[in-house]
Amino acid sequence: MGNCIICRKKLNKHIATFHNMPKAAQNMPDAEQIKMDAGITLDLYECTGCGLVQFDISPVDYYKDVIRATRVSEKFRRLRIQQFEHFIELCGLHGKKIIEIGCGGGEFLEILRDFPVKVYGTEHNRNLLEHARNLGLKVEEDFVEDGDCILKDAPFDAFISFNFLEHQPNPVGMLQGIYENLTEDGVGLITVPSFEYFQENSSYYEFIRDHIAYYTEDTLGRLVEICGFEVIETNRFNHDTIEMIVRKRCGNEVADYNLQQDSMEKKFTAVMKENGDDAITYVWGASHQAFTLLSTIDSLACVDKIIDSASFKWDKYSPVSHKKIVSPEILDTETPDCIIIMAPGYSDEIYQTIISRNANVKSIYSVIGEDIIKLK
Repeated sequence: MGNCIICRKKLNKHIATFHNMPKAAQNMPDAEQIKMDAGITLDLYECTGCGLVQFDISPVDYYKDVIRATRVSEKFRRLRIQQFEHFIELCGLHGKKIIEIGCGGGEFLEILRDFPVKVYGTEHNRNLLEHARNLGLKVEEDFVEDGDCILKDAPFDAFISFNFLEHQPNPVGMLQGIYENLTEDGVGLITVPSFEYFQENSSYYEFIRDHIAYYTEDTLGRLVEICGFEVIETNRFNHDTIEMIVRKRCGNEVADYNLQQDSMEKKFTAVMKENGDDAITYVWGASHQAFTLLSTIDSLACVDKIIDSASFKWDKYSPVSHKKIVSPEILDTETPDCIIIMAPGYSDEIYQTIISRNANVKSIYSVIGEDIIKLK
């Protein structure tokens, strides 16, 4: 592997070596197989980029089919009921569609269907899939590995994933795939073993090859944020498990930039008309703002020169519009009819410089935000 499974940074901070470790927690050897069974060495690393703790090893061959306990104790059932009640209430999921990713034999979906929600599941292990279907649950044979996975009955309003991510060699791909199968305001409930708990309780025996990654609240939060979610709430579930409720992150409310351009075109056209067709017009400021305006606003084609105080820009030309950039000293010998300041942060200072060098400039304007302010 060699790289962090979240941020892909090379793993170079070695924190522990475990000798004589089990090769796997499932598929235990029988009487004949134990003759060939032997322990392995596992190297544990901490990513210096995102902080994730992980083994530098390939996943077990059954990472898509991990099996959890099929029997749910009464205590655990009560905990899960409380968890579901809180999740559904917090996220307003009454009557909504919830899918469990990697639902096993359906033991938790069985509990969830007692709530006023629509219950779905995915499972890769065919034996567990059949067991879930025999319980009357709507479960499809599938595995979410990347953003191209389209699940039957999608989109869903919410997803749940219980102690599944820590087994996955590509948790980013899995969460991105889940993201693509949710409604615009979709939410999720994720649990993983808590690395903080291991630390607090000196529990080295919690490590096993099946778990590639060991998440803290911070690293799990970074993972979900990379995948387009925001964290709503984080709790500790049953002492040793991180419980995180997430929501699809709202994108930026994008303005209509074409409309803005059209508006600026009209405003500059009005400025040019006010000064007359024969007016000599300079721009002050060889800035990125000026370059964009000069190359995208048709009515600025009549601009003659650009003035700028930075000597390294003199005798160069603006990209696309190809207006020559000159020194402010030009105002000592030339008097343009109009100067448009395109350096919003320095408008007052530039205005005073213009007046001090050549008070005969008839019109001075400044571009501030979406406005063109007439200063003189």
